[in-house]
Amino acid sequence: MGEIDYNQPIVQRWRDKDGNYRWFEEYTTPIYENGELVAIQGVLRNIDEKIKLQQDLEYRIHHDSLTHIYNREFFQKQMDKFDKQVDTSVGIILCDLDELKYMNDNFGHKEGDALIKEAAKVLNKFSSEKTIVARIGGDEFAILVADTNKEEVEKLLADISREIHKYNEQSTNIKIKMSAGIAFSNTSIGNMNELFAQADKNMYREKKAKKESSKHALNC
Repeated sequence: MGEIDYNQPIVQRWRDKDGNYRWFEEYTTPIYENGELVAIQGVLRNIDEKIKLQQDLEYRIHHDSLTHIYNREFFQKQMDKFDKQVDTSVGIILCDLDELKYMNDNFGHKEGDALIKEAAKVLNKFSSEKTIVARIGGDEFAILVADTNKEEVEKLLADISREIHKYNEQSTNIKIKMSAGIAFSNTSIGNMNELFAQADKNMYREKKAKKESSKHALNC
C-alpha cells in the first residue's frame, strides 16, 4: 500500500507454538523492478529483552516503589488529562493515615512502612478501569473515579470504610486508621485542581473532628 517508512524498523509481535508472545524488530529494504515493488528484503531480530526493559521502566515510572500501586506522577497525569482533554463526571477521594507518625516514632519506620503497604492493599482492592488508586505522599492516598455520580463516590467511600473495619478485625498487629474526604463534579475540564483542593479540605476537616473527639473523650 506504500504506507511503510522503510527507514524505520517494523516492530512485530508473534505468538509461538506454546502460546507465548515474542517481539521482533525488522529492518526492511524494498526491491523494485521497472518502478514496481516486487519484494521486500528484511533482517529480523528478537527484541524480547528490549521490550521487557521498556515495560519495566514504564512500570517503575508510574508505580510507587514501596506499595506497587500508582504513584503521584501517574495520578497527576490523569488529573491533567481530565482537566484539559477529557470531559466527564469525576470524583476524588483523598485518604490520610491517622497514626503513621506515631508508628514511626514508637515502633520504627519498618513498622510504619508495613502500615502503609497494608493500607495500600486494602485501597487497591477498589481499583478498576475507571477507578485509579495512587499513593501521592508519605501517608496520603488518592482515588480518582471517572464517569460516575456523587452517590457512587459516597458508596465507594463507605465500602472502603467497611473493608478497613473488616481488616482491623482480622489483623492482630497492624490497625489501619484513616481520615478521608471526597469531592465530586459533573464536569472535569477546568475543575480538577479545585476538586482536589475540596477533597483535601474535607479530609482535614474529618481529621480535625477526630482529634477534637479524642480530646473530649480524654477529658471526660
